Amino acid sequence: MPNPLVLLAILVTLPNGTTHQVNALINNYGVYTYPINYAVIYNHVIGSGTYLMTIEPGTYYSVSIYGPGPTGLYLTSNMDVLLLVLSSQGYSELRSGGTVKPLFTYYGQSLNATIELPSGEYYIVVINNGSLNAHVMLVLTRDYPTPIINAPIGIVDYGLMPSQVGYIPYSYTTSEFLGEARIFSASFQPLTSCDQLPPGSFSLQLNAVLEVIINSQTQYYWVQNVLILDPTSHLMAPLVNVWNMSSTESIMNPLLIIGQGSVVNNEVYAYMGNWTPYEPPLTVSMTIITNRTIDGFPEVLLGYSVSGVNALIDNVTFLMRPSWGPYLVVNGSEYSSLGYLIDAEFVIGGPGCGAMVLAKELNVTLSLNYKGPNGELLPIPSAWSLGSDTGETVVNARAYAVAPGTVGITVGSEYAGPLINADYLAFLILNDYPANNQSIVSAVLPLPMGSRVTITTPRSIYLGNNTMLRLMGLLINGIYMNTTELSPTMNQSYVINYLWGRYYRLEVIDITNQTISLGGWYSADSIVNITVPRTIIYLSNETRLVFTGFATNATHYVATNNTLILLMDGPITVIIKWAREYNASLTLYTINGVYVGTEYLGWVEYGETITNVSINDFVYELKTPLTINGVNNTAILNATYREFTVKDILGLPEPFTQVIIRCGGQELSGVTNAYGVTQELLVPLNTECIIEASVIGYYSIILMAVILITTLVVTQLIRH
Repeated sequence: MPNPLVLLAILVTLPNGTTHQVNALINNYGVYTYPINYAVIYNHVIGSGTYLMTIEPGTYYSVSIYGPGPTGLYLTSNMDVLLLVLSSQGYSELRSGGTVKPLFTYYGQSLNATIELPSGEYYIVVINNGSLNAHVMLVLTRDYPTPIINAPIGIVDYGLMPSQVGYIPYSYTTSEFLGEARIFSASFQPLTSCDQLPPGSFSLQLNAVLEVIINSQTQYYWVQNVLILDPTSHLMAPLVNVWNMSSTESIMNPLLIIGQGSVVNNEVYAYMGNWTPYEPPLTVSMTIITNRTIDGFPEVLLGYSVSGVNALIDNVTFLMRPSWGPYLVVNGSEYSSLGYLIDAEFVIGGPGCGAMVLAKELNVTLSLNYKGPNGELLPIPSAWSLGSDTGETVVNARAYAVAPGTVGITVGSEYAGPLINADYLAFLILNDYPANNQSIVSAVLPLPMGSRVTITTPRSIYLGNNTMLRLMGLLINGIYMNTTELSPTMNQSYVINYLWGRYYRLEVIDITNQTISLGGWYSADSIVNITVPRTIIYLSNETRLVFTGFATNATHYVATNNTLILLMDGPITVIIKWAREYNASLTLYTINGVYVGTEYLGWVEYGETITNVSINDFVYELKTPLTINGVNNTAILNATYREFTVKDILGLPEPFTQVIIRCGGQELSGVTNAYGVTQELLVPLNTECIIEASVIGYYSIILMAVILITTLVVTQLIRH
């Protein structure tokens, strides 16, 4: 049996004043619960003769029926559904996705029809092709032409408790079921025949599921303790059936099952006792008890008690040693591999043979109890009105709630559904509850009636990865409350829905601190606008910061100029990008250390590399590239100061002559003095320079033609 869910920060104070944390062992009457979506009603039919179906979109349910003979079909649904009557072959084709040829087809919400079935096995299939869940009631009447609601009627525990949010599945194991019946009056008319039994007779059935684990395989058996009652002759006869519910591969081996009866066709163990008289009104208790023999074999004891006289009908023993069990079990979260519900039933129906009877007069009270973990007899947690795992049905019988674990039955239109819950047990249903202060779960807790629950919830939960949940409020049985602590008294079941808002953290990195205040927690899918108000920030010492853009890991955003608009669909980091600039100056020296001067570069970005500098419109290369890292910088030019002597073609100095020095496409100009020597000029190194002289002063008459075509090539720029 699975352990109950362990939750934190929930304290339970029992009616006797004892306080437990919810993960401590408290008196839950042996009942364990499961998430609501595990409820078997959401993936299986409920009922026999009359079937309740909750069909999800795109799925279907099926019910088998045998011919030949007339079959009444009655259907009502909250939405349009498709009903097909298929042969065994057609049903196989449907399950494999093939094309089917139905014997009968109907589409709609209400059907009342009679069809004639040939010999063989057939399937009534109800398909939901809509977009919502279909809630369907399907009625079948075999060998009876009129569709009429019929079912085993009484008190049934499916392990399904109704609540405001759906059916709560639960399970428990026990060693005993006790059914108590008071039959004040009863009169029946047969609608379908069972020739072996007296006309007008009916059955009172206590049915339960036996579970054992043998060789690591779970085995289920349907155990029936039946009294066949003839109200006309006031006679009754006991009947015991044990059916295989495990799988088609499992058989009832007659060598491994012993009792007063015998195994029939390797399918069912059966025993029928003698007819004995009874005095009306009849008060009878019926029991199914299971334990192990002294040899470790599972045994089932079936008996009844009338007027204080106990009678053991049969002792059925299985000659095999289980590793778990035997237990009588109810489980609303699953069904056996053969498709049978794991329930307990105390019902009336036809006398046998799958017969259907009509109630003419009926005044009956039925109670169903199980033995709790402390040995006390307890009413079943939740009582329903109709059975599922037996074929004998009754028409015109209506069950109504009398008390927890007790129903009355009278004549009238049938009600198919839940009737009453136990008064010792309430359910606390928590949807989206925080467990371990990190994960979010949904849970159903069975708690003693009258206990007080203290639930403390943190206002926010950090989930990691810069993601957080904030509590927006609670819905308590549909009523909104903005609180973090509750202390309800469990005088009823409570459905508590936790309303959480998901938040993501926005981290803004901004060295100017202009936008850093925009960082923080934002609700999921909200829009955040980040605008940089000042895109240039002037600092001291000729330094400033210039906005250059945004860097972010956001997946949905728009950046325009100095504004970033982004969608908070996850944790996001935004970096405001800035460039540091200096109003830089450059002190220059020649290659041999002669001071040249200071050049002002203007605003230059930190880390920018300078490879040359312009002086008087002449660009000089730096000896080594300079990386700007401040306002004041020093560099060495790949240049030196030189002076030149200009001579004419005869080798005589040219005084007061304008010269042009061309170096790599750039020009320097100078004027010679009286001795034909130029002033010192800053000349780049390792560059071919050509000196050109204009028409030479007082030698021009003699040398003009020669000078006009004369050039001087200086490659090493050596003084002359």
